[in-house]
Amino acid sequence: MKNSNISIFTIAEKAGISTATVSRVLNHPELVNSKTIELVRSTMKELDYVPKRSSAQKNKGIPKLILVNVPQISNPFYSEIIRGIESSASNHKYRTLISQEPLSTDEEIRSFMSFAKSLHTNGIILCSPLSKPEQYHQIGESIPLVQCCEYASEEYSYVSINDYKAAFSAMEHIYSQGRRKIAFINGPLTYKYSTERQKGYDTFIHQSGLNVYPGWCISLAEINYDMAYASACQMLTSSNPPDAIFASSDLVAAAVIKAAQQYHLNIPDDLVVVGFDNIDISTISSPSITTVSQPRFQIGYTAGEILNEHIASPVAYTQHILHNTELIIRQSSVPQKNAQFNDNTIFSVPLFIEKKEESDTVL
Repeated sequence: MKNSNISIFTIAEKAGISTATVSRVLNHPELVNSKTIELVRSTMKELDYVPKRSSAQKNKGIPKLILVNVPQISNPFYSEIIRGIESSASNHKYRTLISQEPLSTDEEIRSFMSFAKSLHTNGIILCSPLSKPEQYHQIGESIPLVQCCEYASEEYSYVSINDYKAAFSAMEHIYSQGRRKIAFINGPLTYKYSTERQKGYDTFIHQSGLNVYPGWCISLAEINYDMAYASACQMLTSSNPPDAIFASSDLVAAAVIKAAQQYHLNIPDDLVVVGFDNIDISTISSPSITTVSQPRFQIGYTAGEILNEHIASPVAYTQHILHNTELIIRQSSVPQKNAQFNDNTIFSVPLFIEKKEESDTVL
């Protein structure tokens, strides 16, 4: 009797190849050589494997649903991500449900999956990080999965940016303004974006021979305005205050500006401030905030499109996409007397675009 419960991960492990290669043999055999095709097919035969039906086939007649998990709905960063996902979902006739359910423990994962299955969910987009690699399998082996913004598993598709390079570029700009006492207010290090931006900051500090003094590098428990304001006040009233602060979020950067104004510091003359994300607060803040802009709508939309491919074909090949970012230069980092722009003009500096795919198309 044929076994439809075996996954392509089992086939890949037994054959000693990647899941992407198994996927291509099943979905795009023209990209793989005959020896590899024969290996995969013989392994499938040995395991009595038959491809699973797609979610659309299994749930025929039931409204199509995509479940999106975000860590913090109140964080304005996710609004455009969600809008991009919803736009893609609508194009493919899917409904979208947003979840803020915590996914830290195995029990929380099981609860989340029970909820997803009860809704006959066709696909899942994760914007939240998971703590263990096997937790991704708990989700992805049952329901098509795409990682969005946060990613930790190469086995599943993801869409994000290169936070390390973006942070390094922001530091280069701060340095170019003559600042050498650069502090960093980061988000929680349980997130990949925080650890990568921390690496970008640390690498630049090391390569430039700069010093970082106690209290200049803070990781907040969450992206929270009040927490950021209190941290900035502590930095700016210390015996050795920084002359620039790089913030891992525009919300944090806005709190830094508020703290600086509380102590009658001029921005950017006394303190350069650079944020991240280019959310609405970066333009309405006074002064406006220099920031790293990431294409949040496009990231969400791309994640939705990739998920649709996985729903349509359970063996669609894994995609790893890092979108480009831009450094948007505004008033918080460049003195107006030196800037060739007004309040309604920005300069954008393209940083990079990178797309990753498995390298074993032909073995």
